Amino acid sequence: MFKILILLILFVTVKAACPNGTVTWHTDCYFLEDNNATGFPTAESACNSLGGHLASIHDGFSNALITNNAQNLFHGSTVSDFWIGYTNLMTSSNWTWMDNSPSDYTDWAPGQPSNSTDDNCASVCLTNGKWKTDDCFKPKPYVCKVNQSVFEVPTTTTTTTITTTMTKFPVYTNCTFPFTYFEPTHSCYGVGNWSNPLNWTLAEQYCQGYGAHLASVHSSDEQRFISSFVYVAQSYMWTGAFSNDGGKTWKWSDNTPWDFDPWISGYPNLNTSACAVCAGTGMVDFSCNTIFRTMCKKAL
Repeated sequence: MFKILILLILFVTVKAACPNGTVTWHTDCYFLEDNNATGFPTAESACNSLGGHLASIHDGFSNALITNNAQNLFHGSTVSDFWIGYTNLMTSSNWTWMDNSPSDYTDWAPGQPSNSTDDNCASVCLTNGKWKTDDCFKPKPYVCKVNQSVFEVPTTTTTTTITTTMTKFPVYTNCTFPFTYFEPTHSCYGVGNWSNPLNWTLAEQYCQGYGAHLASVHSSDEQRFISSFVYVAQSYMWTGAFSNDGGKTWKWSDNTPWDFDPWISGYPNLNTSACAVCAGTGMVDFSCNTIFRTMCKKAL
């Protein structure tokens, strides 16, 4: 919904230019981050904060351009590859770009992409520019892609009075630490209490301290995304699922509908009031007093 009242209009010339130290190609700026090697989700959040995403690549020249600049940047270092924005975490079978651009070009190395359930994100090999899959939580350098329009700067001054009422879905969402954005659910997810596991009640309170709740799950893709954290941590994590009637009915702590069956075969099986953890491929029930790490979810 847009309602705009313009009292005075003066044309303003804007100039868009990529910041110093970035690589410019067509209308995009590429940021090669070499100082903060990190996992794929955190790298994507860092790119979001710049107004972009982990880089998508749509032709051989762009792939070579990025790789050549990375070779120059990392010359003499121990870096062997770097993250780009290609992943199959978003869907159960297809590889997609984090910026939702078409998947119209790939440059996989022989034998790639891997069929391993732990390798869900793509990196570029520094020596030859070929792509390979890897564990999304391995720390690597990364490359962000941001459109030049983000850096538009007015070249003249003007006096304009505009009253605007707008409703707009955000193009870029920055989920601040310790959260990572998952676009299919338009929500932020974060793992807490790595060194101090909690029981279910305290874990829910911990999430509420971030304006969140223990995670609810509403699709197989969301289940798969959350499971990727479990695989890396090698630890079960509390979700927001709980039952107060001996396991007859289950609810989510964020009061969203119970519209998806997240259970591993054979569960729930306690037949008592209980809570549920993400155990990798699905959920299992435990006593709510058991201590586990915490998976929070914040809807935007």
